[in-house]
Amino acid sequence: KKESDSDLRSLRYSNGTAALSLCVPCCRVRITASLGFASVDDDDDDDDDDWGRSSRASHWGPYLDILPQYTIPRLDTFDDEEYAALKDEKLEYTGRNSRRVLERLYYSNDDDDGGGASGGGGGSSSGLSLKTVLQAMIRQKNGPTSLPLDVPETCLRFETFHRFVGIVSSRAMVLKGVKYLTPLAEMINYSPKVRTTVQQHHEKKKGEDHIRAPFDLYHSLSPDNSITVRSDRDIILDDNTASTSSSATATSIQLFEDYGPVDSSLFLEAHGFVPHENPNNCAMISGSSFLRRKSAVGRHDKNVSLVLQALKALHLIHPQVRELDMMLLEDVCVKSDLGMVDDGNTVGRRPASDSIAITSLVLGDSHDNSNNNNSVWNRIENKYGETFVSLREKCLAAIRSEDTERMEIRCARYPGSDGVVKDALRTASGRSIKRYEEDGDTEEKLVLQLQQAELEGRDRLAVALRFRIEERKILSQIANSTGVGDGEKEDIVTEQMEVESSESVGNIEAKLIAFNTFVESLDLPLNKIEPKLVGDGMRIGTCATEDLEVGDAYISLPANSVIDVTTALAGVDDKSSDFASLLRKYSELNTPYNDGFDMLLLYLLHERFLLKEQSRWWPYLDLLPSIEELSTFHPLFFEEEEMNRYLAGSDVRGFILRYQQRAADRYAALSSDLDANLVLGSDVLLDKEKVYWATAIIDSRSIWWGGKRHISPLLDLVNADSQGAAHETKLEDSEDVNQKLAVTRASRHVGKGEQVFENYAQPNYLLFAYHGFLLEDNANDCALLDGLFIRRNDPGAKSAHLLRSRTPTFCIRDLASIEELAHFLRVKHGLASGNSSAANLDDDVRPLLIDLLEGRVARLMEAMSNDVDKETFALPRLNLMRQMVKNDLMHFQHALKTHVLVQN
Repeated sequence: KKESDSDLRSLRYSNGTAALSLCVPCCRVRITASLGFASVDDDDDDDDDDWGRSSRASHWGPYLDILPQYTIPRLDTFDDEEYAALKDEKLEYTGRNSRRVLERLYYSNDDDDGGGASGGGGGSSSGLSLKTVLQAMIRQKNGPTSLPLDVPETCLRFETFHRFVGIVSSRAMVLKGVKYLTPLAEMINYSPKVRTTVQQHHEKKKGEDHIRAPFDLYHSLSPDNSITVRSDRDIILDDNTASTSSSATATSIQLFEDYGPVDSSLFLEAHGFVPHENPNNCAMISGSSFLRRKSAVGRHDKNVSLVLQALKALHLIHPQVRELDMMLLEDVCVKSDLGMVDDGNTVGRRPASDSIAITSLVLGDSHDNSNNNNSVWNRIENKYGETFVSLREKCLAAIRSEDTERMEIRCARYPGSDGVVKDALRTASGRSIKRYEEDGDTEEKLVLQLQQAELEGRDRLAVALRFRIEERKILSQIANSTGVGDGEKEDIVTEQMEVESSESVGNIEAKLIAFNTFVESLDLPLNKIEPKLVGDGMRIGTCATEDLEVGDAYISLPANSVIDVTTALAGVDDKSSDFASLLRKYSELNTPYNDGFDMLLLYLLHERFLLKEQSRWWPYLDLLPSIEELSTFHPLFFEEEEMNRYLAGSDVRGFILRYQQRAADRYAALSSDLDANLVLGSDVLLDKEKVYWATAIIDSRSIWWGGKRHISPLLDLVNADSQGAAHETKLEDSEDVNQKLAVTRASRHVGKGEQVFENYAQPNYLLFAYHGFLLEDNANDCALLDGLFIRRNDPGAKSAHLLRSRTPTFCIRDLASIEELAHFLRVKHGLASGNSSAANLDDDVRPLLIDLLEGRVARLMEAMSNDVDKETFALPRLNLMRQMVKNDLMHFQHALKTHVLVQN
C-alpha cells in the first residue's frame, strides 16, 4: 500500500502529459551526466544551490532505470510491414490515426523539427506544442543557472516521447477516470482468472458468467489518494516455499492479475503484447458474411426490401439506409464459445444476434449447402414443430403488419433462433478461413513467420503475427464446433419437478415450528393469525386464531419486529464494524430514489448467506423460498427464450425485461462496490442469483407504511385475493406501549381457522411481474398497453406538454382508460381536442383506436394459436405466462367491442 506523502505520490496524467513527466527526469539525468556533475538526491528542495545540485537526478531514478529502454510494440508503432502482416483494416486505421494525433500534439505548428512532414500541423490554435512544453518543463525543473542549458537532442525527439507514451499506456492504472503510474504494483503481469468448478457449472447451466469482478474491485483509490492492490486469486505457498522464504534462495511464486473482460485488440493497442490465453478474446467476422449472394448487387430477392424494413423498425440499422448491400450488417467480434462481444449488454437487446437471425430466416434457404444449415432447421422442426417455410411466412406477415413487437418475436426471436445464429457464425468462420487459405495464408505459414520474426528480434512483426494466429485459432474453433445442443436448456419439466420435490411437506412443517417459536419471541402486542401450510400453489399462508370482523385489528407490529432501514442498523451489535459502516453508507445516500432498497438488499444478503443460523432472523429467512424455488415462478429469474415463446404478444414481456435490466444494473453497481465486497465477500455479492433472490424477496414482500418499506415476518405470509377493501397497514397509537404500532385490520369477515387474505389492489401484470402469481376474477385487472411514444416529427409533437408523459403506459380496462388512450392519440396525431372526455372518442380518433387495439388483438391471437406441448403447461410459470396472454386478449377484445366499435 503506497502512502500519499509528497515523495511517493503517483503520477496522475493522461498518456501524453504523463509521458512528458517521465521525459523530464530522464532528460535531467542525461544533462547531469553530459556535464560531469554527480547526481544529488531529489529530496533537497534548496533552489539556490549551484548548477551541479540543481541538476540533481530524479527521485524516480531507480524506477526509470528499470523501465523498458526500447519502444513497446504497441499498435501505433507499427509500420507498413507490420500492418500488412496484421491484415485488419480497422486496427490499422486505429494505429495510424493514433500516431498522427500524437505527432500533431507533439510538434503542433513547430515546423523546425519536421512536424509537418511527419503528419504534424493542425495542432492547437495557439500553436503550442508538447515539445515546447517539454523544453520549458526541463528548464524550470533545473532552476536558474548561469551556464547555457543544452538539452540533448535525444530528449526532444518524438521517438523518446513516443516511448514514454507507450510506457504510460501499458503500465498506468485507470482509477476513477485518472491514470496512475504505480511502481512495483504495475509490474504484476497478466493472466486470466480461473473460475472454480462451481462457477463453471453455473455458467454452463445459465449460459452466463457467474463472476466478472471489475478491475476497480482489486485496485482501489482511497480518499487520501493512496492506492491499494489486492490479489484477485488465491496464492498458495506450499511447505517448501514457506520453509525457505527467509533465505536468499527462497522459491517465489509470480503474482498475476486479470486486466478485465477485454479482447486481445486492447492488449495490442495499449500494452504491446498478445496474451497466449485470453478467454475474452474474439475474432472479427465481416457483416457481409451473413448475407446470401442473392442479396448482393446485381441479384434480386423480393424479400430484401422487407428485411430492410424490419432492420429499420427494430433499430438494427440506420433509418436513412436505402439499400441492403453486402456491407450493411455490422462486423461482429465472436469468442470461441460463439458469444458475440457487446451483444446483449442490455436485457432484451441483442442487435447482432437479431440482425443475423432475421437475414438467415428471410434471405436464407433451408437447403443451403453451408455448414450445418440444413440440420439446424431440421432440429427446429423436430423440437418446435415449426418448418422453415412456416417460420419465414410468419416473419414476413409480421413485417407487413408493421408491428415491431411481432417483428421482434417472429423474425428475430423465433423458436430456435439462437441455434440459427450460431450456425451462421460457424458458416461465416469457415468462409473466412477458406478465403485465407485460398490466398496461401495458412495457420501453419503464420506460425513459421512468427518463429522467424522472434529469431530476428523483430518484436513488432512478432506481435502482429501472434495476434493473427490467435484470431485464426478462434475462427477454427468456431468453424469446427458442433451444432448439437445449440440453444438447448436443461429439461424445464424435470427441473421443476426436482425443485418441487426438493423440499418435503415435513421439512416445511419443521421450519414452521421454528418460525412460530421465533414469532412468540417477538412478543407482539396483538396477534390473531398463525402460519399454516396451505398448498394449492400458495405454499404457506396465515389462518385466523379467532373470528375476525371487518375493521378488527389482527396484528400490531412494534418497530423491532420488522426489517427496515432503521431496525437493520439498530440490530448490528458492533456499531463501529465494517458492516455497520456499510449500512450507514447506503442509508445516507443522497439520491431522489433512495427508498432503502439497496441497504435492505445488503442486509438480507448478510443475514441469509453470511450469518445464516447465527442471524436473529434465521427462522424467518429459512422459511422463505430458496433460490431454486423462487426461480421456478418469479419473473426476475425467467429466461428470455421462454418469455419470447410463452409471453409473446403481451407488453408484459417488455415490462419484465425492463425489470430484469434494473435488477442487472443494481447487481452491477453493488458488485463494483469495494466496501460491500469486503464485508460480504465475492461468493455472496458477486453471485448474481443470490443478489436476484434478495431483490425478488424485497419486491414481493415489502409492506409500506409511514412512507417507508418494511419486511414484516408473519404479516408478509398473508396471501392475496381481490375481495374487500385494499390492504392497508398504518401506524396507530397504543395505550399499552410507548410507541406507535403498525396495525393491520381485517377487510372482511374471517372465521376462526380460516385463511386470511388481503386485497393487494393491483392488476395482474404487476402481481405477476413482482410476485409471480395471477388472480382469477381480479377486479383491479387490466391489460398493459406499452410502447407508444411521441416522436419529434409527429404532427402533435409541439403539444406533447399536454400529456402526462411522452412515453406513457396505459392500463386498459374501462371507458376511462380508453378515453385516456384516445387523448394521447389525439395529441400525437395533431387532432383537435374536444371539450369533454367523450369527445376523445369522436370519429376522427376512432380509426386510430381501432387500428391500435385490433393490432394488439391480432398479435395476442397469433400467440395463443401457437402449438405448445401440453406437458409444458404443467409448469406453473409457463402456465402463468399463457394465462397472462389470455387475460390481455380478453381485455383488449372487451375494450374494442364495448367502447370503441360501438357507436354513441
